[in-house]
Amino acid sequence: MADIQDNNITPLRPKAERTKPDPTNAARQRRFREKRKASQIPALTPKGTVTPPAIEKGPAGRNVVTVSAPLDRNGVAVVHSTGRATDVMAYVAAVSLATVGVGLSVVGMIETATYALAVGGVLFCALAVAADVLTLTMPSIIGALWRRRSPAVLLAGLLWCAGAAVTVSNLAGYAGEHVEEYQAGRETMAAGRSMAMERLARLRDERQAIVETRPPAVIVAALNDARRSERPALREALAMAKRRDALDVELATFEQRLGEVPQVGTADASATVLSDISGTTFSEHELRRWRLALLLGLPLCGGLVLSLAIPLTAAAARR
Repeated sequence: MADIQDNNITPLRPKAERTKPDPTNAARQRRFREKRKASQIPALTPKGTVTPPAIEKGPAGRNVVTVSAPLDRNGVAVVHSTGRATDVMAYVAAVSLATVGVGLSVVGMIETATYALAVGGVLFCALAVAADVLTLTMPSIIGALWRRRSPAVLLAGLLWCAGAAVTVSNLAGYAGEHVEEYQAGRETMAAGRSMAMERLARLRDERQAIVETRPPAVIVAALNDARRSERPALREALAMAKRRDALDVELATFEQRLGEVPQVGTADASATVLSDISGTTFSEHELRRWRLALLLGLPLCGGLVLSLAIPLTAAAARR
């Protein structure tokens, strides 16, 4: 009878394998959550091998479940093509943003350095370059300090405002000089074309007023054979014939050089085109004001664009 075993009887586990009862309900619920996390679906490799989840001790003694990446035959982690393409696009976008941001700041730096060097010399140029460096780097530093909740973010903001003020003043001087020079050049060319057209109109009117058609040689021959009373009229006709021939030569030369005269108007072409497209009237002064504001503001945006590129690069590196 002692050798007979009943299959319906479950043998007791050894004493070492028995688990102690949970002292409290919270401990029992925590053990249940850990058991449920440990029993999650494991990752499968292409060869069908299972990589079980690993439970590690995190901060404050909490268990953290880490699922490792699937491995290939040689034990190398398998990387999906979709994730690789996403990382590549993230890096490309980050590099593009960084290039645009640095490019805007470099353009503004060249403008401010040129103006400061012409106005105040080398020291002003160095100050302008330092202000441009502040406007480029401070937005990224402000973002990092803000994520850390550091009170130094106020100092970084004040430094950016100081650099932006110096940069804007130098950019305003540079833009003012070059915009005024461009406008003066346009007005000069427009005035030159207007004067040329007026001279052409006077020459044509003078040529149309001359009705003498005889060549000067014919008039000279007639003057030699004419009576004394007829000579004054022939002399006048000879002078008009010579003036007619001179006007013909001058008009021919002027019309050949007419294509070299620049066709420039004093009106702003941008305002004219925008008015034609929108059906409303755009003021040249308003458009000029907005254009100058954008020219002054874009170099200041270089640091902001660069501050957007840095978190994007960090996120791609974490993935």
